[in-house]
Amino acid sequence: MNMRKYINFLIGTVLLLSISSCTNRQHKVIELAEAHLEQSINDSGKLRIISVSDPDSVFGTIYFTEQEQKNIMGIMAQVTQSIMKRTNNFESFNANDAYVMDLAGRQMRANSEIRELLLKQTNNQEWTGWKVKVDFQAINHTGLEYKAERWYFINKDASQVIKTLELPLP
Repeated sequence: MNMRKYINFLIGTVLLLSISSCTNRQHKVIELAEAHLEQSINDSGKLRIISVSDPDSVFGTIYFTEQEQKNIMGIMAQVTQSIMKRTNNFESFNANDAYVMDLAGRQMRANSEIRELLLKQTNNQEWTGWKVKVDFQAINHTGLEYKAERWYFINKDASQVIKTLELPLP
């Protein structure tokens, strides 16, 4: 009977340590993403983090689930609609409109990065690390306020950012 209690105690301890380790690592993922974001913004004093997703696992180079891909395409469609509305379907396009030019430039960069990520996917089922999404608002180098969603892809031990993807938000 004593042996059974001892074994149950050991199993419980191992499970508790596993859960604690996972939670600590997930906390490190969020801290690393936030620190990286602060360092990458021109004026981190004007950075406002709106939300941070729960860290999730990445397998191989399949960075996004099918639902996340749909959400990303929806965001890009909203950005296009915003540009089209502001320019009256390009009938009143003004190259001096800093907001439109900045948003269009950020959208083109994001489209290129999305295409690259999706084309380089491999069907490797091995766990390769973490992903976390940070929505934020900041001021760019020209003083223009903008919103974005930045995805961070982080290694297994939450010590290094492997890749980022920033999507403009209208």
